[in-house]
Amino acid sequence: QAKDAAAAYVALKHTPLKLGIMCTIGPANLVGLISGLQDEQPDIELQIADSDAATLYQRLIGGELEAAICCLPETADDRLHQMPLFREQFMIALAKRHRLANRNAVRAADLDGERYLNRANCEYINVARNLFAEAGTKVQRVYRSERDDWILAMVEAGLGFGFMPQHCIPERADIVIRPLIEPEIWREISLVTVRGRPHSPAPGVLVHQAMQTKWMGAEA
Repeated sequence: QAKDAAAAYVALKHTPLKLGIMCTIGPANLVGLISGLQDEQPDIELQIADSDAATLYQRLIGGELEAAICCLPETADDRLHQMPLFREQFMIALAKRHRLANRNAVRAADLDGERYLNRANCEYINVARNLFAEAGTKVQRVYRSERDDWILAMVEAGLGFGFMPQHCIPERADIVIRPLIEPEIWREISLVTVRGRPHSPAPGVLVHQAMQTKWMGAEA
């Protein structure tokens, strides 16, 4: 029985893989990875936990998760290994009738006095706040939500602007997306694991598959 159990463990039969995914990453960005993982090891039982970056970080360090796909802009921790997967720029989401909608890009200074729709789980909110302050930009926060679909609905209704990662914004008829410039803000999404922690072979398969996956058409 012990030999059979060991063989099944190595073969990844019914082996759970506890993966955390940051809630601000659109599912479409990860379908290729998950599909490839299933094709390579169909017996892995993938358990996905969806949360904000700070919570995933704590759960990863605490051993509740074996890996996480997230970005940690204000966290430097030697216990973690980060394999960058892709980068994406932060954009400004506007209603089509907004005064800035006809521009090719939006400067931070252009948003001075505008109504801001705050994404509660945005991991770059402190970064953006500091950069806006340096640009002399003051905005009015009029709405705050943990759900991006609510933020987009408010944008579409013309109630304010949204500050969102490029690949997390679905196409909507009455919304235009413009890159934020002066300054630009980018985030880097990584596959994060804990250095030196013993694992089942499943996280190794995940890392290998992440290296094989095309991320926005490019290698990890």
